[in-house]
Amino acid sequence: MPEEESYQIIPVTPIRRLEKRLDGLERGGTVPQLQNLMNQIIELIRSNQKIVNDVIRANTELRNELSRIPPKMDDMIMTMKNFIGLVEAAGKDEISSPSPESMKPLEDLLKKMVDQNEKLLEGNEAVVDQLNILGKKMRGSTPVSRIVSAYPGMRIRRDMKRREIK
Repeated sequence: MPEEESYQIIPVTPIRRLEKRLDGLERGGTVPQLQNLMNQIIELIRSNQKIVNDVIRANTELRNELSRIPPKMDDMIMTMKNFIGLVEAAGKDEISSPSPESMKPLEDLLKKMVDQNEKLLEGNEAVVDQLNILGKKMRGSTPVSRIVSAYPGMRIRRDMKRREIK
């Protein structure tokens, strides 16, 4: 071997990557591709501006709606205060007991009703007793003339005659 030749083993992959990159740079540098990239960037800026405008418009509308809320809240608070005042007044009227003077007419009427009921009860008991006596006499085969004479207050004959005449 005349001169010694030296050999080295190096990987080919990094070299191939560099070659591809160079090819991409050589091809990518054309004007139409740069123009296309610029158009895409401009379109992206326009769409972003449209989104910003929409957000600003929505924010303005939201502020307008929020500015209408405080007066409505004030109206609602006043209505609630009036309602609570009415409920409190009704509660005080309900809680306070009526005075004895205001209950006196009602008490008198109730006493009259009790007295009338007692009288009716006594009268009913007397009628029941009389009917029981009458029933016993009729079962005991007492003649009707005797029963009628025993009760001078009864108007059985007169009532019968009146019914016959009519």
